[in-house]
Amino acid sequence: MSASLVLATVPAVSERKLQPTQAALTLTPSAVNKIKQLLKDKPENVAVKVCVQTRSCNGLSYTLEYTKTKGDSDEEVVQDGVRVSLKKSCDCHLLKCVDAL
Repeated sequence: MSASLVLATVPAVSERKLQPTQAALTLTPSAVNKIKQLLKDKPENVAVKVCVQTRSCNGLSYTLEYTKTKGDSDEEVVQDGVRVSLKKSCDCHLLKCVDAL
């Protein structure tokens, strides 16, 4: 049995421009100020964690809690010196959501 040889040409890849990804959550200036104020009262905490929970048939409930560390599956957003952790399971509910504290 003879071996066959296949030749192929591959075009060179031109330089690709990397596009920055948008943060999962964008805070308003008043939200940044409020979170700074909340964390100032609790110096042992380094961030707030945002989560969305389903509540019966009425829809969604948003929770905000203090946290000392970022969870393994959490996504962290840092904006204007404020750290916000997002539970990974909540991301789909928070995308394109604009709200102020």
